[in-house]
Amino acid sequence: MNWNKGGPGTKRGFGFGGFAITPGKKEEPKLSQQSHSAFGTAGSSAAFAKSGPPQLPSFYKIGSKRANFDEENAYFEDEEEDSSNVELPYIPAENSPTRQQLHPKSADSDSDDDPLEAFMAEDQAARDMKRLEDKDKEKKNVKGIRDDIEEEDDQEAYFRYMAENPTAGVVQEEEEDNLEYDSDGNPIAPSKKIIDPLPPIDHSEIEYPPFEKNFYDEHEEITSLTPQQVVELRHKLNLRVSGAAPPRPGSSFAHFGFDEQLMHQIRKSEYTQPTPIQCQGVPVALSGRDMIGIAKTGSGKTAAFIWPMLIHIMDQKELEPGDGPIAVIVCPTRELCQQIHSECKRFGKAYNLRSVAVYGGGSMWEQAKALQEGAEIVVCTPGRLIDHVKKKATNLQRVTYLVFDEADRMFDMGFEYQVRSIASHVRPDRQTLLFSATFRKKIEKLARDILIDPIRVVQGDIGEANEDVTQIVEIFPSGPSKWNWLTRRLVEFTSSGSVLLFVTKKANAEELANNLKQEDHNLGLLHGDMDQSERNKVISEFKKKGIPILVATDVA
Repeated sequence: MNWNKGGPGTKRGFGFGGFAITPGKKEEPKLSQQSHSAFGTAGSSAAFAKSGPPQLPSFYKIGSKRANFDEENAYFEDEEEDSSNVELPYIPAENSPTRQQLHPKSADSDSDDDPLEAFMAEDQAARDMKRLEDKDKEKKNVKGIRDDIEEEDDQEAYFRYMAENPTAGVVQEEEEDNLEYDSDGNPIAPSKKIIDPLPPIDHSEIEYPPFEKNFYDEHEEITSLTPQQVVELRHKLNLRVSGAAPPRPGSSFAHFGFDEQLMHQIRKSEYTQPTPIQCQGVPVALSGRDMIGIAKTGSGKTAAFIWPMLIHIMDQKELEPGDGPIAVIVCPTRELCQQIHSECKRFGKAYNLRSVAVYGGGSMWEQAKALQEGAEIVVCTPGRLIDHVKKKATNLQRVTYLVFDEADRMFDMGFEYQVRSIASHVRPDRQTLLFSATFRKKIEKLARDILIDPIRVVQGDIGEANEDVTQIVEIFPSGPSKWNWLTRRLVEFTSSGSVLLFVTKKANAEELANNLKQEDHNLGLLHGDMDQSERNKVISEFKKKGIPILVATDVA
């Protein structure tokens, strides 16, 4: 049974789905009170059973068609046969008198308000009102948020977040505690990013052009020396030389046979006479021999391989577009890389040679662009050079002069596989020079693998302390006593020259620098978390004596 709400062409009233109502009589008979009771009021079940099914009023004629509904009846024709004999239960309409009689309690319960529900509704309304008021207050207090739009844009959200979180993205100092220390309390350098070595190459399939390595013409003064005099000269220079037929050492720049262009740059650099490692190392390198140089820091070994390198390069044909460098100098750190690069540029001016520094922390794009423009000399760290070779920014096809400086430090930093990979990608008949402060078993094994019939030159004793540095050991019972000693002596130290203070941790370096600044000391700070541009600026100022004190971590 359906309840029709009425409408155009439809009468308001009850009707069965699939049945129609005949438009017989226009007069609507009134429903008697007796018929209401017959429909089953509460407590009249017996009467309902006796009288049978409830009788519908006369205007609900079953079996007749409703007017103007032929199309609707056609839709239900398929179901008329199945549903014609089904007796549907009588369901009174909502809010009808019959329904109120059948369910008097439900009607009363709906009309009555529950006190608990009313209290909860009032409490919820009060909380909603308070939430809206708080939201309006927050909107008024927030600065920089536009009122003409519902939501703030990305830029406003970013500025608001940074204002609320000023330390977002800042590296925490606790990361410094991840360093490991050896038995002496010295920090162990953290392991570098693992860089896969270059793939192996078969040099037998490549046809390399020949080149000249021997440019040394022994000076007549050196030729006139007897073997005993040569031994005495090496003893005087504190040199020990081993290897097959090593050349005799020189004792002045005139013995090296440099031209005037290079000698002009050497004199401008305030060199008056060669250092001991230069006296023996330059003749060995000019002779085209492979060499192992064991010398302390500050011995002048950098110039000992740069000067012969320039002579070696000038004998080669000029670079063509797409050619790689002729000389490659590999070193462990970016600071040493920049230092050697500066020396190469200084002495390379004599022949207008170009040098490129390639190291981690610098711009890959700028380095690749400089390599593609062409450079005779490349000073690099192992990992960054391998990256550029893999990306085809340069190649090692024309390299004939290869130098590994401070090989022991490269091994300590885990660059052994990268060093061997670079050496294996350079033509086998190259000239190779290896310099180290110590000569441990790993270095000795590397020398046997990558050098051919080398000459070993040792200045002083291996591993000895630098005799040019006066060392005074002071032991303090506590930190405050050490601080008091430093503050009392620091003015005296700065009046004598520059002061370099080493600490073990970045946090300690920053704390010491801040404490010294509070004492009105002008100083610079250097640690591993600084950008490369900041590090360069601090080192440059310290070299120029713009800042008398430098506080640095020993692994910076």
